[in-house]
Amino acid sequence: MSDLHTLHTLDGLGFAESLRWRGNELWFSDMFRGVVSAWNPDATSTVKLSHSDGGPEMPGGLGWTPDGDLLVVDCLKRLVLKLDQRETLSTYADLSTLTDYPLNDMHVDGDGTAWVGGYGFDPETETAVASAIYQISPTGNISSSSAHFVFPNGCERYGDSLAIAETFSDRISFINDEHHVVKTFECSAGSGPDGLSFDAQGRLYVAMAFKGQIERFTLSGDSQLLYTLEPDVNYPGRPKGIFDCAVRSENSTIAFSSACLDEEYAKVNNTGSITIASLH
Repeated sequence: MSDLHTLHTLDGLGFAESLRWRGNELWFSDMFRGVVSAWNPDATSTVKLSHSDGGPEMPGGLGWTPDGDLLVVDCLKRLVLKLDQRETLSTYADLSTLTDYPLNDMHVDGDGTAWVGGYGFDPETETAVASAIYQISPTGNISSSSAHFVFPNGCERYGDSLAIAETFSDRISFINDEHHVVKTFECSAGSGPDGLSFDAQGRLYVAMAFKGQIERFTLSGDSQLLYTLEPDVNYPGRPKGIFDCAVRSENSTIAFSSACLDEEYAKVNNTGSITIASLH
């Protein structure tokens, strides 16, 4: 099913995550190609940071400081890097002593407070366990949340709470600034909530990675299936999932990324793409 009308598509990607609208450009991390890019749908995609130029081998969450400097999660080294407006790259925060597992997505508040999630376990070989989300203050102080989450992934603030996708527990949890869970939304079993995005009305759009779907939740938690990748398409490798989404309320559009669910195949084959669609 589909309630979306496709406007633009960017193909030939590895594994696009961390979709962020900034002005007229959609920024994203291609995690399996080691690049951070910005795509103007009416023009072209431009690489802003690459592994070959000193960036992360596997970039993750993106955000900006109040001064406009880019923050990028280095998933494998467990760092948050800063690329300032002079294009100088430096370590912004070192989280390597807090976890032995890769970092993942990140949200940056308007005041510069950053929230970073991580794997917490190896989903290929270990039983799922809950782990903290890490808070980095604008002055650089790092703390771990008292609440724990199973594979904290996409996260974004709306109002007084931060929504966190727990990919391997099929749940969205909301925490306040004191790290207390204030509510949860349950997702269908095996859906794998990944990236998420709020619209201006507070409705939450969630990429369900393992089912190749986008769901929309009201503030009270009622959900609507908004989009499903066509199941009968013979994608290379194996079926594709939807891993992130980013709503742009001013023109009622949504961007979402998809790639082959077989990550080993996606690492060596360009199965990834980003679609921008109308929400009308």
